[in-house]
Amino acid sequence: MEIRKTTLLTETLFGETTAQAQMESAIPLPQGKTLERVLSAESEAAITDVSCRDGAIAVTGTMTLKPAAESADRQPYAFEAAAEFTHTIRMEGVTPDMNARVSAEIPACSVKREDGGLRLQATVQLKAAVFEPKQIVCITGLDDARDAELLTANVTLKKRTLLGAHSLRISESIDAPRGMTVIKASATPLVNGLVKGTEGMLPQGELKLCVLYGAADGGIRREQYAIPFSDVIACEPGENAFSTATLTALSVSTEDDGTATVDAALSIGVYGCVSETHRIITDAYDAASDFSCEIRHAKALNYEGAWSQTVQLNETVPVPQHMKDAYLPLYTALRPAVTRTAVEDGRGLIEGVLAVTVVYRDDDGMKQSFTHELPLSFETEAKGTLPIVRVRAFDAVLSGGGRTVSLSVSIAVETEWYRAIAFDHVPELQPGTPCETDCGMLVWFADPDESLFSIGKRFGVPTARVKACNPTLSEPIREGTPVLLIRSAE
Repeated sequence: MEIRKTTLLTETLFGETTAQAQMESAIPLPQGKTLERVLSAESEAAITDVSCRDGAIAVTGTMTLKPAAESADRQPYAFEAAAEFTHTIRMEGVTPDMNARVSAEIPACSVKREDGGLRLQATVQLKAAVFEPKQIVCITGLDDARDAELLTANVTLKKRTLLGAHSLRISESIDAPRGMTVIKASATPLVNGLVKGTEGMLPQGELKLCVLYGAADGGIRREQYAIPFSDVIACEPGENAFSTATLTALSVSTEDDGTATVDAALSIGVYGCVSETHRIITDAYDAASDFSCEIRHAKALNYEGAWSQTVQLNETVPVPQHMKDAYLPLYTALRPAVTRTAVEDGRGLIEGVLAVTVVYRDDDGMKQSFTHELPLSFETEAKGTLPIVRVRAFDAVLSGGGRTVSLSVSIAVETEWYRAIAFDHVPELQPGTPCETDCGMLVWFADPDESLFSIGKRFGVPTARVKACNPTLSEPIREGTPVLLIRSAE
């Protein structure tokens, strides 16, 4: 008897964990600048390297801070500072051969005046999902096995893969307020569609650009733009293809003709799902009981794809009691963070916090700012059992005034889904034990969850003979159903 085998390369979810890295640093002001007050501080964290070690996950990342401030002569300005951070996430049982997906968010961040500069205090929240690779040996066929009865099943394994990537540069001219200069600019690239072209996959989207302009009298004006972009990624189309875009560089400068020049660089990736289907033996027997099966239970984590949605939020933000009324809202800085994900009753639940910094002008013409946290809660259709979520805020608009300010903002929610599957397989065959049942006729009353195959295996009778002796019998077999069996000496 010849045994055919294959090896399945699978991943299982070893575990999930969270950790927090505390950051504190002195930040010098730009040369020649003075500081009257800090207006806002946009911040973001990016992971640059992840590696698994014995009992730990080593994480390296970069935190970028973009403070906006007002000088002693009431002139607003902004600048950018970046710092690298490292953190070790302890997790018992982790080994170097495992893989980890780590995301970073900033649930808390404060910037204060200190010794002629700024003092940063921030919390970077790290969320890690650890995947354990496994090689599973499965028997796929038995050749020349005498009177063998085989129970088989298809096992489909799906893995996330990078199909292709490309760097895209955007250079555009936009309308700008005359007589004003750029204080700071931020942008969020969103991929709205992905189509197949003759040269590859074509992601299409918009660069959501927000620019703060400053006037000579200290005034601030906020303008928003949507710059379309498209690219060609040389790759073959994949199952559940999905594209993401990351901003890697941005500069905006005003011209004398009432326009501004935008130069941006994007990193665009197209991801897909690679599927492999294997037909394996999950159980087997032969009438002569020459062999028996070693049946094992296995698990795998399959990638199901990624989906995106945009949620519109309209909220009221109260001005703190100790602060003056908001005469004119100027702009807002936003920092969304996911705090919890879960799957319940076929729905994906996403909860988080949106830190909103409101900058406004009071009745005396002074600029004021405060930060308020708003709860976030979304529901999505559950495409699997494990979601990995990314949220981004864009197109924020402030209105109203007095003791409350109205906020309208769009939240982009991108969710990658993984599904846990389980299957039985047979890695080896063992010497069989002859059935004790004598030859002849027997009536068996079915046990719970029995099948034609399991009854035939119990008594060493081919499945076809069980069916032939019981032509009206159908599966599932009800408990207590009489089953006629005829076992011959052949």
